[in-house]
Amino acid sequence: MSVKLVVDSASEFSYEEAKALGLYFCPLSVSFGDTEYRDSIDIDNKTFYEMLEASKDLPKTSQVGPFAFQEAFEEIIENGHTAIAITLSSKLSGTYSSARLAAQSFPGKVFLVDSLSATIGEKILILYALELTKTIDDPEEIVKRLEEKREKIGICYLLDTLEYLHKGGRLSAAQALAGSILSLKPLCTLTNGEVEVLAKARGVKKGMEKLAEVIKTADDYDPDMPAMLLYSGNDPKGLNKFKELYPDIFGKDIDSIPVAVMGSTIGTHVGPGTIGLAFFKK
Repeated sequence: MSVKLVVDSASEFSYEEAKALGLYFCPLSVSFGDTEYRDSIDIDNKTFYEMLEASKDLPKTSQVGPFAFQEAFEEIIENGHTAIAITLSSKLSGTYSSARLAAQSFPGKVFLVDSLSATIGEKILILYALELTKTIDDPEEIVKRLEEKREKIGICYLLDTLEYLHKGGRLSAAQALAGSILSLKPLCTLTNGEVEVLAKARGVKKGMEKLAEVIKTADDYDPDMPAMLLYSGNDPKGLNKFKELYPDIFGKDIDSIPVAVMGSTIGTHVGPGTIGLAFFKK
């Protein structure tokens, strides 16, 4: 018997990437009008951002339903294994609740971890979990270690536009207009599973300076744990510019840090041009 991991698409694993790593993949969904697409199965990131930028209305995102988790749990258990589902923050989505509901049918066989994060913060926790499953067969021990480590995740991201926050009702028209005129770039993080604005900078260059300041002050960075960069959209120009300005992070070549593309779950709400970094603190 071994432990198998179940993940959702908000972790920025594509279906193919998850499959290659032996992960069980449960996609969230995004709807443009009356058409619903399963993230990374019916729609890829490139197509999503093309449709997002062409659409007047913001698409709607939907959580993973209990049945998708139930199918994954059944397959894992029928093959003689136990399951650990790692989901995006329960404070951002009902996906964790769906997993919990599905898990009730498999007492002692399914375990849950609320990552209290999303995108690459969730992804680096899953990468850590994969390493644990190589040497630990006890799911309760793995869950304990993951819940300890999730408190150590540092994540920060810089938005390029306020347009999608306005479309989603998170900013008024007046706030969005003022932000656009001033070229405000919010720098955000996740604290206890919820979005928090760390700072607002005027212009891209100032925004990148703020992002670099946050990274430079993270002197308790753990070099033995996964770290990851992120961008949203079909053009990584923002991330490339950041790499030019700051060619090293935590004393290492920035090009040595893996890069993920933000998918539809969070990309719907922040739009293209976002860049970010996730890492573990000691």
